[in-house]
Amino acid sequence: MPDLSQQDLASRETLVQWLRTDGPHISVGLMAANPMAYGAAISELEEAGVPLLHFDIMDGVFCPQMTSGPGLVKASKTKMLKDVHLMVADPLAQIPAHLAAGADIVHVHAEGMTHLHRALVALDGPVAGCESGRKVVRSVALNPGTPVAILKPVLRLLEMVTLIAVDPGWPGGAPDQVIADKIAELKAMAKEQGVDPLIAIDGGINASTFSIARDMGADIIVSGSATFKAGATLKQNLDAMTKG
Repeated sequence: MPDLSQQDLASRETLVQWLRTDGPHISVGLMAANPMAYGAAISELEEAGVPLLHFDIMDGVFCPQMTSGPGLVKASKTKMLKDVHLMVADPLAQIPAHLAAGADIVHVHAEGMTHLHRALVALDGPVAGCESGRKVVRSVALNPGTPVAILKPVLRLLEMVTLIAVDPGWPGGAPDQVIADKIAELKAMAKEQGVDPLIAIDGGINASTFSIARDMGADIIVSGSATFKAGATLKQNLDAMTKG
């Protein structure tokens, strides 16, 4: 892992600062690994220095697939930050269980709920088991067809905005001009409100597109299948993306 000290983990504010200054950080989707060998995949990711472990939580309603839930988040023993992406129809109902499971970062979809403000308030709590009382990093994820203007009323209640380059659960897509335009609009809106949220980009990230997301100014870049691509080691796949 990169040099993530206890001081960096002392509070939500110090963690956000670390994510901002030492990025872009890669967050690797565990769901792309062999489901019969998640433990081995976690160990390999730690050895490769990956700082964030990404959990795609899908309910088969908000998006076509159904994956895991808070049980896997809790059972995943790791030093990596637990980065939980709730692609579910009712995120508000799922938040307590995922907080109890030890999530460090939680992404909720603006499209998946009626009460976005209430969800961000519900996320304003401590990471389970964290002795310092560090609070969860709150993120709102936006699908490709969702405008960033939807965040204007709640921008002061979040630490991160996650821009999705593909529709959740469907293949294809990659960071493109639409994402770049959203980032420009987000930065202008944030400047007006005196805030500076972290930016994450998720979807279509591989050896050809990682640098595109990096050049757009992403603080966190999420990758799944490209990290576990057959024919090379996990470390080789990561190097092909991040050092290209």
